Amino acid sequence: MNYFKLAGVIAVLSVSSQLKAQDYQFVAADNNPETNLCVSAVNNDLDAMKGRLFRMGMGDAVRKNINRITCNDMSVAKFAHKYRAEDTFVYLNNRSAYGNKAKPSVTINDLAQTSSSDEPVVVYVSSAR
Repeated sequence: MNYFKLAGVIAVLSVSSQLKAQDYQFVAADNNPETNLCVSAVNNDLDAMKGRLFRMGMGDAVRKNINRITCNDMSVAKFAHKYRAEDTFVYLNNRSAYGNKAKPSVTINDLAQTSSSDEPVVVYVSSAR
């Protein structure tokens, strides 16, 4: 019985790994340090994002920066979660205030739906304090 469950899990994982995720290209709308932080967060570049956070403020200021900066009118953690930047999302969500955390939710995606083009979607990123 366990072999059937294991075979089912392997089949699902092999199919899901072949599905192509939507490609995004993130472009900074300006050259603010906050906007650059948003771009590094959404590109899942944890080291660059941490470096930008620490240059913006040391100690408790890091947590304050995470909670006061918004990227495209959402918290940095929610922004990273929306575009599936897992590493930066986990770091940011653990340090965010309750109101800025991304809440778990269930979404249903149509796996049979095909994209009309292979061009990446361009997302312009801006920030606000």
